[in-house]
Amino acid sequence: MINILQVYWYRYKWSASIIALSCLLLCVFYAGLHVGIWKGIEHAIDEKQDSAVTFLGVLPAIFIALGFFPEFYVNIKEKSVEMSSFFILLDTLGGTFSTISLAFDHTFDYVASITYLIVVFLDIVLAALKFYFYMRRKQGKIRSESIGSPEDDDSVQRSSFVANDKAERNSGEGSSQTSRGDGDGDLERGLSKD
Repeated sequence: MINILQVYWYRYKWSASIIALSCLLLCVFYAGLHVGIWKGIEHAIDEKQDSAVTFLGVLPAIFIALGFFPEFYVNIKEKSVEMSSFFILLDTLGGTFSTISLAFDHTFDYVASITYLIVVFLDIVLAALKFYFYMRRKQGKIRSESIGSPEDDDSVQRSSFVANDKAERNSGEGSSQTSRGDGDGDLERGLSKD
């Protein structure tokens, strides 16, 4: 919530009073939502409605999974993952150890494990994307470096020959014109003598 309000403070230049009011309204909304879900789960447990409890347990996993997709979209669009490898590793380990901790309870909570395992799976996908884009960039650099490698000496020599030839023609243009003029004059003189 604070991150969202920072965007409105810095980008949209909202005043401090509007930010404070927005913060208060969001806190009231989220508190009401939390209490409503809590009371709904209590009522569902009392009424032995396991499907409602399961749904409310799976709902966070769905929201977490949906939260990853904008990140995937940006990463694929920009062809790079700007997320820290250390963060991805910590997040993956957190989900892994949270799942393992469920095994030490008297009954394994499969619904809670779905939430943790989705985080682990999507973090592994992010790490794979990061590695893939890293290797593509590295191969691109290797290819661009190989263009100027000794294997392409012929093309380098040809281009330097052409450049030197042009430079010689440009620098010798003035002297060749005068010599040509003199030569032409000599030729004309020679023809006139004959």
